[in-house]
Amino acid sequence: MFKRLKQIWTFSDSQPTEITIALTNLLLTPLALGFEIGGLWVFRAIVFLSALYQLYCVSNLDIKCRVRASVVTFGVYATTVAMFSIHVGFPTPTHYGWFVLMFASFGSMRRLILEKLHKDLKNG
Repeated sequence: MFKRLKQIWTFSDSQPTEITIALTNLLLTPLALGFEIGGLWVFRAIVFLSALYQLYCVSNLDIKCRVRASVVTFGVYATTVAMFSIHVGFPTPTHYGWFVLMFASFGSMRRLILEKLHKDLKNG
């Protein structure tokens, strides 16, 4: 079972995850940062723009663009986790959802990098 789950995690298509993560960054992350921490207008704009960029890349089916967008998105979620841990902490179990989103964005980024490497090796 674990071997199959690892195989699914490694080789499954990441586009649905990319879209979900982007929509979360587009709609929820800026609001949550505003309500929970306040301010951070520049970072919240970066979060919003990174979501638009990721949706753009997914819709164009450009693997290089998708890899760049996934790296940015992972950075956004890692920064969000860091900001929450510094400013608010994780007082309720729902706050740990940021770790889930960071983990999901890392998995998506990893799959895309492996896919790009595989295509690059295949094409010479």
